[in-house]
Amino acid sequence: MNSPRKNDIPILLRAYAREVTDRVPVWYMRQAGRYLPEYNEIRSDLSFMELVQNVDQATAVSLQPLRRFGLDGVIFFSDILTPLHAAGIDLHFEEKRGPVITTIVEKASDLDRLRDFLPDRDCPYVGEIQKRIRQTLGTGSERAALLGFAGAPFTLASYLWEGGTSRRFERTKQILFGEPDFAHAVLERLVEITVAYLDFQLRSGAEAVQIFDSWAGILRPEHYEEFAGRYTGQIIEQLRRRHPNPVILFVGNSAHLLGEMVAQSPQVISLDWRVTPTEAARMIPTQIAIQGNLDPLVLYGAPERVTRETLRILEAWGKRPGYVFNLGHGIHPSTPIENVTAMLEAVRAFRPS
Repeated sequence: MNSPRKNDIPILLRAYAREVTDRVPVWYMRQAGRYLPEYNEIRSDLSFMELVQNVDQATAVSLQPLRRFGLDGVIFFSDILTPLHAAGIDLHFEEKRGPVITTIVEKASDLDRLRDFLPDRDCPYVGEIQKRIRQTLGTGSERAALLGFAGAPFTLASYLWEGGTSRRFERTKQILFGEPDFAHAVLERLVEITVAYLDFQLRSGAEAVQIFDSWAGILRPEHYEEFAGRYTGQIIEQLRRRHPNPVILFVGNSAHLLGEMVAQSPQVISLDWRVTPTEAARMIPTQIAIQGNLDPLVLYGAPERVTRETLRILEAWGKRPGYVFNLGHGIHPSTPIENVTAMLEAVRAFRPS
């Protein structure tokens, strides 16, 4: 259990607890990455998975956005596929293609390829990275908070079934509807892995965790509940029994799934850019905090446009207790740094009235 003292609670965690704050806290997805020259300097000597497993360098990379921009949250550098790799799945990352999985799990006998997962044994570097970051952040209410994360079972399963990213997810849907018993067996196994992984992070220093269901937006609401939401809800429930820390839920392309996301009872819902604030506010009760939801591609506009779009989001959400500014998806690798600065300056200058 990782429960801070009352006078040691950073603004990000206070916002997640739906407290009124004097400003809007901010961090953003993929904030440590290729748009930063200091990241590329480290990355040039290591493959992606080598960097993920290198405690010294992954810690340094995680802290780069904080040191450059002074953000309110530090999300540790890793990938949602890290626990799959640690559980025996062979994978690597290719430039412009992304993850490539060579251990495919597409029939019942393949389930044994997901070996018993003990994060202390199988990915101790994750815990060590988080311990070092947490130690670096120090104490006091002015510090940044440490965030951990994991992929949701449906999204992880889609990688196992497709062998990587996909545009149409045909194999995934063939398994869901043609072999539902097998699909549910895989998803149940991934619940076990994800609970163990997030519990490990919270024991290692993470103060909040985000569950990424990046691909679940391909599903209709009833299919989302059958194959995705029920499993994410199990993770949230099991974590809540063990830890008081907030759990954030992000579902990509989720405008049609807000009601189903609410039903899973996360403490925070992170919105993508496709949903309007009006619709989201109607669907999400005030006891759930909100995070989001600037389109990351807006950051390719002129700085004046970035400022204007940022303020539009802030005006819509900034007066609601329990709001954290974020992007609606991860920042893109070629994003101009001056536009990130313009976005952050607009957030910091905004005051809820």
